[in-house]
Amino acid sequence: MDYSNATTAELPVTPRFDPPPRHRGGPWRELSGALAMGMSVLAVVVVVFQVLAFIRGMPGPGALTVFGHIAAAALAVFVQRFADRLTGWAAALSVLGVVAVAGTTLWLFWWA
Repeated sequence: MDYSNATTAELPVTPRFDPPPRHRGGPWRELSGALAMGMSVLAVVVVVFQVLAFIRGMPGPGALTVFGHIAAAALAVFVQRFADRLTGWAAALSVLGVVAVAGTTLWLFWWA
């Protein structure tokens, strides 16, 4: 089509999509994301050890430990979603929540 003699109203409209605003996550948000991911990997490892122990007829970590790790990983990822999407004090509290979940899980199931 030739638009050389067209007025502005006759030109085709191309939709303009602006990218969503990006804010810098910072090292604390990245650290809490790594902790949440680490909790997820640890939960998978504990489940695999329990399954292997069951197959071999040996005692494994136990149901409380397995479900505790799964619940902690799910909670850490859930709270990390808030840390990634919020800003200010809400994001900072979410980061502290992920650190608290990871620390409590490690304390209860590994160190104590």
